[in-house]
Amino acid sequence: MEAAWNAFGSDSDSSDSEDDNGVAGREEATRLMQQYNTQSTQDKQGSKTDNINSTSISFQPSFDDQKQRTASLPWPNNPPLYLGPAFVQKLTLGGGRGYTATADLPPGTCILIEEPFVKGWSEQQMGKRLGLESIQHLFDRDTAQSIVQCMEELHPTKDKVDSVYRDNSEDIAPLDKIQIVDMISSADSETSHYQEVQSLIAYAKERGIVNSDGTNLNSRDINRLLLTMRYNGFDSGLYLHFSIFNHDEDPNCIKFRPSSEGTQQQHYSEARTTRFVKKGEALTLHYLENPREVSHATRRKILWDQHRFDIGDEGAFRKFLRLAEDHNKRKTAVYESELVQGSFPESNRTGTNEDSGGDPPVAFNIENSLDDLEDMVVELQAMFLSKPEEGLSMSSTSFERAAALELTVWELITAAKASLGNNNHILLSRCRRLHLDSIEILLEHCSSILDNKASTELMARFLPSARELLESQKLRLGNDHTDVARTSNDISMGIQALLSHSPKRLLSLQLEDMRSLDQCSRFEHSCRKEKERIEKLFPKDADNIIAMVKEA
Repeated sequence: MEAAWNAFGSDSDSSDSEDDNGVAGREEATRLMQQYNTQSTQDKQGSKTDNINSTSISFQPSFDDQKQRTASLPWPNNPPLYLGPAFVQKLTLGGGRGYTATADLPPGTCILIEEPFVKGWSEQQMGKRLGLESIQHLFDRDTAQSIVQCMEELHPTKDKVDSVYRDNSEDIAPLDKIQIVDMISSADSETSHYQEVQSLIAYAKERGIVNSDGTNLNSRDINRLLLTMRYNGFDSGLYLHFSIFNHDEDPNCIKFRPSSEGTQQQHYSEARTTRFVKKGEALTLHYLENPREVSHATRRKILWDQHRFDIGDEGAFRKFLRLAEDHNKRKTAVYESELVQGSFPESNRTGTNEDSGGDPPVAFNIENSLDDLEDMVVELQAMFLSKPEEGLSMSSTSFERAAALELTVWELITAAKASLGNNNHILLSRCRRLHLDSIEILLEHCSSILDNKASTELMARFLPSARELLESQKLRLGNDHTDVARTSNDISMGIQALLSHSPKRLLSLQLEDMRSLDQCSRFEHSCRKEKERIEKLFPKDADNIIAMVKEA
């Protein structure tokens, strides 16, 4: 992000020059920034950690008992790289089990570090619903036998599936009928599916891939493997121990996917708490990874299609969030982030109720626009990476598309506010993040053709989006989430840029708590400190934790 702010050069043409008051304003802004940069008193604004009293809570990870704790997991011979203060507990929901905190945990506590058991998917399956091609992909691996046997303990387990088909139809639990019997029956009804399954059975026998009891794979086993991948797979691959996490619409953990920074390639994912978690509380994730911010109707459809559980309509959703029993402001904000013009939109398991006739729901149209615009961002980033910045001009295709994208997203935000009637709607958070990203593209890749006036106007649109995004994030996610840190940093950098180059334009925005240079400097300082505070909660120390586990 910091690189984007280098777009503000020191030169400006005569039409952009300020009068003496503007120069004085910049000097005063610089003095105030230096004052708050060097002051020793801590600014308490917005720095309170959620649900934590004045007594500091500190969890020190234990490495000596890793073998003992992981021995109780379903795969003792395939332990995770690290298991934090959690144990597996039997539950009546989800896959019948889930992680529970063994101690009071502050935000940022590392719960799990694990490499994917199956890294990635076949090229034919990328971006698509997992199909039988993925089972072929598994069978082609040298470790296919180990993978198939470990998958027997993933939901739905082999024992569960076999027992369901041994029971009489009237004895089958409703959830088992939905998640197992109906899904397998639906797949088997397709002629092409049946033929592919028979081919996979023959291929497994040819390669000597069998069940743990030594029996050959049959059609039920192939279908179970398919369900297992669909119910437990992540974008980055198939994990054993991450699969034990249950979904929550208000999760208390976040999963960090494998990533590369510079020359460092991380092959593992890690889960950390995002707020204070009490001992005995269930540890949960949000199953949707990218994007996470989708409407209730879309989430309901995706979760039903991929995991075969239903977050329900308004009444069921309120129950899912436990609103009646918790009276939690954050949970209430999660519920209210779905309201359109003050009402909870209707939906069903297939998504929106379009079959009833009439125009598609408002959220549906906004999501379609977001999908298209996000695809444009990916295309633009690839385009800029393939073309050097020196070749850009005001008439270049890349610049014109980037500028048009930013204005289109800005207009989408304005239209979405009016049609949703909810400034904190979850889709507006996604719109605002896309707007910030589109401006960063312009500042980072088009700085050579942007003068100070153009850059200043971009920042004058950037800050309102960032401010509104931050407020929505704090309501839905709490004060300690990594998304809050990122947006706080965006605001800090944006204020610094405008304070340094056009304090008059900054004040003209009349943003709350930023109506004087002093207030702007204070707010910039508080955002920067918040970013630093949250970053300390989420240290990039996974490699150190893994090393300590190995040494223990």
